[in-house]
Amino acid sequence: MTPDVTYSPAAAPLADVRVVEISTGRVGRIAGMLLADLGADVVTVVAPGRQSQPPQPADICWDRGKRQLQASDEDALRVAADAEVMLVNATPAEITARGLTSQRLRDVAPEVVHVWLPPYGEAGEWRDLPEDPLFLAALTSLAVHLPADDVSPVAPVVSALSSIQAALGAAAAVAGLVGRSRSGCAQPAVVTGLHAGAALMGTAFTEINDEPAFAPSRAIVPAPNWRTYACADGKRIFLAALTPDLFFRALEAIGRLDIMALPEVAGDFQGILDLKRGRPAVTATLEPVFAGRTSDEWLARFREVRVPCALVQTRAEWINGPVVADNGARITVHHPELGEVVMPNVPIDFSVTPGRVRGFARTVAPGSAPWPDQPRSDRPARGVTSLPLAGLRVLDVSSFLAGPMAATVLADFGADVIRVEPAAGDGYRNYPLSFLAVNQRKRGMALDFGDPASREIVHTLLAGMDVLVENMRPSARVRLDLADTASRHSHLVHCSVSAFGDVGRWTDLPGFDPLLQSLNGMARAQGGDGDPVVSSAGVNDVATGALSALGILAALCWRERTGQGQRVRTSLAVGSTFVQAAEYTRWDGAPEPLRGRALFRGPAEGHRYYECADGWIATAAQGDSGRAAMLGALGVADFPAAVRALRQLPVAHATGLLAGHGVPACRVVARPRPLRDPFLEINGFSHLVAMPQGVGRVVDHHSRWPDAPEPRQSRYFEVGEDTAAVLGEFGLDAASLAPGAAPP
Repeated sequence: MTPDVTYSPAAAPLADVRVVEISTGRVGRIAGMLLADLGADVVTVVAPGRQSQPPQPADICWDRGKRQLQASDEDALRVAADAEVMLVNATPAEITARGLTSQRLRDVAPEVVHVWLPPYGEAGEWRDLPEDPLFLAALTSLAVHLPADDVSPVAPVVSALSSIQAALGAAAAVAGLVGRSRSGCAQPAVVTGLHAGAALMGTAFTEINDEPAFAPSRAIVPAPNWRTYACADGKRIFLAALTPDLFFRALEAIGRLDIMALPEVAGDFQGILDLKRGRPAVTATLEPVFAGRTSDEWLARFREVRVPCALVQTRAEWINGPVVADNGARITVHHPELGEVVMPNVPIDFSVTPGRVRGFARTVAPGSAPWPDQPRSDRPARGVTSLPLAGLRVLDVSSFLAGPMAATVLADFGADVIRVEPAAGDGYRNYPLSFLAVNQRKRGMALDFGDPASREIVHTLLAGMDVLVENMRPSARVRLDLADTASRHSHLVHCSVSAFGDVGRWTDLPGFDPLLQSLNGMARAQGGDGDPVVSSAGVNDVATGALSALGILAALCWRERTGQGQRVRTSLAVGSTFVQAAEYTRWDGAPEPLRGRALFRGPAEGHRYYECADGWIATAAQGDSGRAAMLGALGVADFPAAVRALRQLPVAHATGLLAGHGVPACRVVARPRPLRDPFLEINGFSHLVAMPQGVGRVVDHHSRWPDAPEPRQSRYFEVGEDTAAVLGEFGLDAASLAPGAAPP
């Protein structure tokens, strides 16, 4: 580390924002990294006398741009009194024992936004487990959602949930600043690991009319239109022909439309999805076809007919490849000891106030104050408590997942979000529960963007909006008159979410999450030396949605200070580099990142998933002493014997026994009703919403604001249900949408 130097932030959306980060785990450090990337002056507090360790890629990446201060908790609170934000990443027991609660901070500094990031939940039996990605995947049901050869849990090699929680936590911090600027009230926020799980798993684990949720695994033959295929050159490609039209175009491109005439299919697209007949028959027919040509040949052929398809790559191929280069998503920084360090760049782009990576962690000189000793002139008076974005309006014209997720986070923070769909509705409505999960606190409009009158109505709406969220391709933005909103709406924060960015030859290509998992090395890393493993959880979609919300809020924070709106750009491609930021951080001699294999249970004996008599558990017996304690608890001499012993014990007995010997352990939330798990229920993970199909059970909040009222009530809205009401609020009449009507 280098000694502290005079801090002089460049123009950035969070320039001059002071943040104190107190973290015992990864989530707080990643959240602090994001705020530092966007210009905040982040001081991370470390315990006095902490011994330095050999640098790890995570340390180099997550602590970049920060300053490190050795201080006690009590001193940290005094430092926080001169800040705007305090991030605390600790369990409920830790935050109470250390006096770092929001009430304690309020006593010391009522003007500071307090964001608490518990590893799991605020209540329940597992709330005080130490932060561990295996536990979080187990408790949010991600572990049983990753592909497996059976219904057993699989350990993720990439801790995507930690990155998502960090992005949501950083977004909550900036939302608190926006709310404080507007209302004069600095209020606390809570973003738990379960909130991140709700964001990631919300579209996967849902229930309707008390029926169990469906959760795919590799024990079910993958759909032939949505899977990887081996090619003649030994490489694999992922075919993402999600809809009937895309699949028919794919079959035509390979000259095998006759597949639809197979007896097991009988001309019906649904026939190819049949688990017992269509899937095995079509897959057996297609595999030798794909094996007959090289991956380059197939990629060129599918690109020509605009069928989504991607090469399965390694992490190195992605971070050194053209998409990352075109988006400026990789940087090289010289480290005084390590030499040239490659790492992902800032994952959000701003048209007016770009963020930047401001070097590596520095130390605050012993005995010196982290900030100049001068009064802060921007301290607000205590105001009336409301959700931080109350009174702000958002127009959401995006579709499917990443864009709508960004707007959903803003709705959770109190914004009035108006969702605009075409008359036929968002294609995601084919999955009504998933659509509900990412749109439940919005109002719904329907407009024909092909009609000039409707396009002009959009601009009338934008004149009264604070934020526009869209995920159109660049050509569509031009066609629909949304490419240059700044010229007509200088106050507007316009967020564009894309698949591969706005430059380069990939710009106009569609993107699905499995394509990014294939391209960015995640699938290859999860599978290890075996076949790549693609998760059906939309990790890149959801992470990009959370980053988009953060970018929007940072731009709003800047607008509160200057009155100036700007364009915010995010993409699945760049978002995916954020999810694996530590894994992509490399230098000569850097430790290799974790890789998995088929049925990957965890990184080491004692730190993995184990089968019990009535389910599975996760354990974190780390180090020689932890492993010895686990073996001693089970009364065995080695881990093969521990595996056998655990298979004889019920889950509750096993976790209690291990906990009694100081070994952290928890159950793996299981199918078929993960939403009914007591730990999830006590933490308010899901709730009921009335739908045309009956009563849906979906995830609830992605944050909690203890001092504020609840956000807008969840509801399922039909296509265009609120069109007339919204138009009326803007002085427009529904008649203006009639064919041939003059623009208002």
